Amino acid sequence: MAVKEVAILMEKHQGKPGDGSCVGRKGLAILKSKLETSPSSSPSSSSPKLKCPKVPKRLREMVKGAEDCYAPKLISLGPYYHGESRLAEGEELKLKLAKDYIQNYCKEIVDAFYDKISSIITELKDYYDEMSTKKYDDDEFTVMMVVDGCALLSYILNVCFGSKHGSFSIRFQDISVLYRDALLLENQLPYQLLLELMKMMRFEWTNDLWTAMFLEFFGINDESIFQEFMGMESNSCHGGLFLRASRKSNLESAGNKSESKPCHHLLDLFRRNFLGEERSSSSGSQTGNEKLEGTWSVRDVKEVMASFRNVKELMDAGIRIKRSPTRHLRDISFRSNGITACLKITPITIDSSTKAMFLNLIAYEMSSNVPHDFISYLRFLDSLIDHADDVKELQSIGILQNNLGTHEEVAIFFNTVSTNLESNFHAYKDVRVKIRKHLQSHYNSRAKMWMTQCLDTYFDSPWTIITWVGAFVALFLTFV
Repeated sequence: MAVKEVAILMEKHQGKPGDGSCVGRKGLAILKSKLETSPSSSPSSSSPKLKCPKVPKRLREMVKGAEDCYAPKLISLGPYYHGESRLAEGEELKLKLAKDYIQNYCKEIVDAFYDKISSIITELKDYYDEMSTKKYDDDEFTVMMVVDGCALLSYILNVCFGSKHGSFSIRFQDISVLYRDALLLENQLPYQLLLELMKMMRFEWTNDLWTAMFLEFFGINDESIFQEFMGMESNSCHGGLFLRASRKSNLESAGNKSESKPCHHLLDLFRRNFLGEERSSSSGSQTGNEKLEGTWSVRDVKEVMASFRNVKELMDAGIRIKRSPTRHLRDISFRSNGITACLKITPITIDSSTKAMFLNLIAYEMSSNVPHDFISYLRFLDSLIDHADDVKELQSIGILQNNLGTHEEVAIFFNTVSTNLESNFHAYKDVRVKIRKHLQSHYNSRAKMWMTQCLDTYFDSPWTIITWVGAFVALFLTFV
């Protein structure tokens, strides 16, 4: 019902003066005024969120002791940490890298770089928080964008083509720091900026080719595909190597096929490819009566989100956990044969660098209009992990590589980092529904529970199976 219709309806029920209905008329007028002046609830009227936002204050308060995970350690990219004295060494490094990109990779002189970026400087400023950009005039911001953007592209090119870091005085221990800094939410450069700078290359590169190289830099691209695509028979990247980048068919499997929307920045590109292609709710095998679409009640939501408690409960119900064949976080699947079942999960490594990456991906989803799919992945893992024993079990399977610390520390990390975060209900919904149905079927049948216990006790490993087969063979030969 529209606001004006509500106001007309209220007027019809006001009554005549003197019949007592005038009591509270002032409050009614205030109510109608508020309804008439309230903003529309249509999605188009909501204010757009920043493309390069800052880490939400709520997340900083939620995860204690994680401040080091949000700030750069060596180089600043963009306005949020620009000019900090502790990053002075990084400023010198950026100038060297920017000069290398302009002189060795591009056909344009520095004047062309400045003119091009200054023509879109207003759009680039809109990517960031206004309080952080208003202290720079357009000229200063243009210089910052040109230097930071050229430096980042130069470093990525040098990494992907195996150039020597020593020429830029980059220490070996700083390589991982630079990689970490490039994936911080508050250290992002607009993808629009990078696209304009990439157009000035001496040789024409398609956006797909740059995407493949960015994924190579992040370590989530198949190296053989990238090298075959690039024709990397030569060790040099300054000669005819660029001209041999012609095999575009292989790039389809290397890049992200679902790039329907333009990227905001490199962290956004990383997130899309880290998650993998979006899966429809109908993907995979399902029974005919599974309710995956349509109206969901509060009870349905609670049942799906609370399908299970931890790894031990799943294993006790005959569910085996195995590694997913890909590295995409969305590739989680579940298949049941009635008595036993198999849950396949993407393997992942947990260390100090991935902890920072996780928190910045969380921060990006919390502060942007993208679905909370990465948060949903963490919530899914959190539902599997209650104690250190669960971490130990996942590590023995090969799902979790723990380089962070003790199993207890990893369990605490997963139990706290996503506890109060809103996940995307539709993410992994089909898997949760299938797990819930398998558990219900298992615990409602004493025969299934008995058979599962027998399988776990007497056929829990290939060696016990071989032993039983040998015993049966020996028994058979005895009677023969």
